[in-house]
Amino acid sequence: MKLYLCEKPSQGREIASHIGARTRGEGCITGNGVAVTWGIGHLVEQAKPEHYNPALKFWDIAHLPVLPDEWHMEVKDQTRDQYKIVAKLLKQATEVVIATDADREGEVIARELMQLNGYRGKVSRLWLSAFDDASVKKALASILPGEKTLPMYFSGMGRSRADWLAGMNLTMALTKAFGAGGKDGTLHCGRVQTPVLALVVRRERAIAAFVPKAHFGVNATFLMGGASVPMAWMARAALLDDDGRLVDRGSAEAVVKQVAGQTGKVSLVETTQEREVAPLLYSLGPLQREASARFGMKAQAVLDAAQALYEKHKATSYPRTDCEYLPRSMLAESNETLNAIAGAKPELATLATVAESALKGADERFRGRAFNDKQITAHHAIIPTRNPNIDVSAMTPTERTVFDMVCRRYLAQFLGDYQYSKTVIEVICECEKFRVSGKTPLVPGWRQTMPEATKAPTDKDDDQAEAVTLPKVRVGEEARNLRCEVQDRMTSPPKRYTEGTLLAAMESIDKEIEDPRWKAVMKNKEKAGIGTDATRSAIIEGLFKRDYIVAKKKELLPTEKAVALIGLIEEVSPEIADPVLTAQWEDRLSQIEKGEIELSQFELSLGEWLVQVIEGIKRQKGTRQISTSGKTRDLPTKGSPVVACPTCGKPMRRIDGSNGFFWGCTAYREGCKSTLPDVDGKPGAAREASIPKSQAGPSYPCPRCQKPLRLVKGPKGPFWGCTGYPECKHSQPDDEGKPGVRTDEVAGKVRRTEAVVSRGTPMRTARAGAACPDCKTGLLISKTMKDTGKAFVGCNRFPACRFFAWPAK
Repeated sequence: MKLYLCEKPSQGREIASHIGARTRGEGCITGNGVAVTWGIGHLVEQAKPEHYNPALKFWDIAHLPVLPDEWHMEVKDQTRDQYKIVAKLLKQATEVVIATDADREGEVIARELMQLNGYRGKVSRLWLSAFDDASVKKALASILPGEKTLPMYFSGMGRSRADWLAGMNLTMALTKAFGAGGKDGTLHCGRVQTPVLALVVRRERAIAAFVPKAHFGVNATFLMGGASVPMAWMARAALLDDDGRLVDRGSAEAVVKQVAGQTGKVSLVETTQEREVAPLLYSLGPLQREASARFGMKAQAVLDAAQALYEKHKATSYPRTDCEYLPRSMLAESNETLNAIAGAKPELATLATVAESALKGADERFRGRAFNDKQITAHHAIIPTRNPNIDVSAMTPTERTVFDMVCRRYLAQFLGDYQYSKTVIEVICECEKFRVSGKTPLVPGWRQTMPEATKAPTDKDDDQAEAVTLPKVRVGEEARNLRCEVQDRMTSPPKRYTEGTLLAAMESIDKEIEDPRWKAVMKNKEKAGIGTDATRSAIIEGLFKRDYIVAKKKELLPTEKAVALIGLIEEVSPEIADPVLTAQWEDRLSQIEKGEIELSQFELSLGEWLVQVIEGIKRQKGTRQISTSGKTRDLPTKGSPVVACPTCGKPMRRIDGSNGFFWGCTAYREGCKSTLPDVDGKPGAAREASIPKSQAGPSYPCPRCQKPLRLVKGPKGPFWGCTGYPECKHSQPDDEGKPGVRTDEVAGKVRRTEAVVSRGTPMRTARAGAACPDCKTGLLISKTMKDTGKAFVGCNRFPACRFFAWPAK
């Protein structure tokens, strides 16, 4: 028996009607020698941590991390009946045709059921991009061999296991180490959600820390060619600051006084013919971003609407795609698609007719850039189907809006470039230059598809170009000043994220990375980013549901709980919130899908990283607590005496610092920076903070915050620390009276100098080829500092392990 395994009942019913299966059974449809059955999404899920270690039923950090040697799946209680039906049919099948969604998640849904039931027979793959009759028939005629999509299963399992490993282990560890207890006291941490939340929190910090700066401009109006023309003063470069702004109001006032009422001359009239090509077709990300920007739609609502248009209405193609192109072979189907658009949306019928006319006689010379075989990935772009019976009245308002967007973007591919003339006029008056530009539309082209009330996201603000109708003038004509005044301006803080701009930041994560080395790597990687087009909206929705972000109109704001959690993570293990780490993981999942690395390699490296992170969390357990409301309070170290701060009287706590234990005031966030040395677990007497300035030599700026470094007499010898402590905790070893190895010279980024083996004896030298004393798994290799050429040895697992030391003589 041939068994078609679908993802949802609706898919099963649609496919059954095309293969002669017409007998309805419980959880399946049979007939004509075939059977069709389905999941309800995932029928099984990863086993819980207590399955591998019963002691974790009640979370206990002592038993973490849990790293399964052999992974186990469990049947979901709510879908157990359907699982039994699928399991019975799998035992009877001689061939399974995977007919789930055409993506890695769909591949996992089908193959995890096959694996759990020990199916070893023939496997084929039905690759569906749309559910209209024509698309289903075409897919059934070209079923793929199962091995072609098998790597997608391994990639999908890698994502699932990485989410489980990072989410389960880190959530339990952070909650037990720093949480307040109770259901609402859970400190959620995830492979993807935590770096995304960090983006929102850090943007809010930047807004809070922003200090507006005044700058100025000059607006003027000149009479020329019989018309009054508003123009902007072009300040000379010598008057501008490094950001290109005029910060001296006096210079602007001097220009106003000099030009007011004077007559100048037209010095430049330049007209050029410009073209604007049609935007590419929608993939899911751009569709969500544009719907957010134009209509304020939530990303998840757009995905839900697109999924309904695909499955329920059979109006559009598969939505979870990251491709903006179509194969060139689909050009032959364009007339049918255009007819379907005209039938479903009469208001677009005229444009569909124009598009059909443009296609008449089109051959290989047709230059529609969206039709490009070289750009096709696993899926093509989202487009309308050829279904002639689309019922728009049956759609919800959101579904209608999304369908309209998809139809208009498809039509745009056939209507040609938007053409316009751009004119620039410059006037010289009293030796000062003024400029204005304007556009005159010539051929509307693809812009005919844009609704009149909606400005396209591709429009650019260009020196008032859209707003000004310019007169016809010639060089040398007089231009009399009618008005001239100073324009007061203020710099603006960074904008808060909206769902659309957060999606864009997740996709183009290189723009959020400061480290130039990793920025370049991420920028050059194909589709590098946080999450995928198919999962990003669910990640954002999860942050809403867990009360980490709230929406104020379109803007996203972090809650107090989110701010506290990210602050904590940045202290105990900052790489968890680093977008570089998650983008690297996504890239490795992509490598698994391409067959370039094994799933086991990815799991092994992830497990090694988790061991190190959780050991660090264990060492700091109980030093602070985040309440259910998000308030953070510092706690005395367990078993340590309560010691009053000699400066402010508040409790001090014992801290495991980069250079050993010391005692710090719990009121350091309120500005008290008192510290005491640690002597056998108790606070010692206050010591001299630093070597006298006369002995400290030249000033060395901190590479992290640029405040001066100072030479400090530590309990294990002198070292250089930032004078901005505790806000900046950067330190460097002393190298004969100068700061030693600067790790920004090593990795292009400030990192903590490891001058001693973790929790071990001082080690200032090491040999290349030796095992790394920190992670025990890496190998020390020789390296050279970029600026000084000085040699050192570092772990070959950098940045997962950051140990380095001087080479042995």
